[in-house]
Amino acid sequence: MPSLNRDPQGSILIRLRGLYPSLKTALQKVADLIQRQPEMAIYASVNAVAAAAGVSEATVMRFCRTLGFKGFQDFKICLARELTAAPQFSPEEMGAEDDAVNIVRKVFQGGSAALQDTLQVLDAEAAQQAAQALLQARRALIVGLDDAAPLVSYAVNRFFLLGIDAHGYTDGYNLLMAVSLAGPQDVLLAISHLGGTREVVEAAQLARDAGARVIAITNNPLAPLSRVSNLVLVTASQETPTQQQGMASFLCQAFVIDCLFALMVQARPQQVQENHVRILKVISQGNLNFRRAF
Repeated sequence: MPSLNRDPQGSILIRLRGLYPSLKTALQKVADLIQRQPEMAIYASVNAVAAAAGVSEATVMRFCRTLGFKGFQDFKICLARELTAAPQFSPEEMGAEDDAVNIVRKVFQGGSAALQDTLQVLDAEAAQQAAQALLQARRALIVGLDDAAPLVSYAVNRFFLLGIDAHGYTDGYNLLMAVSLAGPQDVLLAISHLGGTREVVEAAQLARDAGARVIAITNNPLAPLSRVSNLVLVTASQETPTQQQGMASFLCQAFVIDCLFALMVQARPQQVQENHVRILKVISQGNLNFRRAF
């Protein structure tokens, strides 16, 4: 299993939630212990952690390396810093006894926490590289199926203002046809919360094999999509079972798209302004002839 490129500013516990589904069973046992008793891991030896998790010492060391640390001591130091820096917030599960006020509060708190967590784990350098790749691309293929489909349209509309030749694909058939014509001058931006959608992963692999640059927006940095991508922009939506893949994950992915847009605007401020003026001019003049047919 490949190791992550550790972001020193990123949260261990937040990143751990995202990559958890991709961990082997033995590694998940260590992850369960760390998530349940993070303070214990700070003061315990590698032997004690292994015994408490019911795994070998080698498994604990492999767990640390998977997270991007040199070893157990390096992991303990960073975890200790994280726990003393700020308390971890976990979205509350809604209960049958909750009234309307509590339900609304929990939904908003969950969305707010997801955005704050994503801010902690998102690699700004990777986002900058992704923005540059999109600006330099001949074509930008934006792909995502099912729940990600609205985000594809959102990204295409945002990038359009920058003069990027962006095309959105939200069904497997057209997606694979488009990718079959991709080349080294193209970029594929794939959006998938869990990072395991077969058609999206297959398209990303085909695009990369053809020499195209592949960028992933996903909650799981060890998912199949992440493994075939050149750049991975990680979100951190910690949703409860009743909110699974709800608006929190959608918001996080949309904000990552907004980050890419803002970085590209900074690189091409003059062109953005000119394009905006031209679009407003057409709209203000009412040059939408199709309206006359109704």
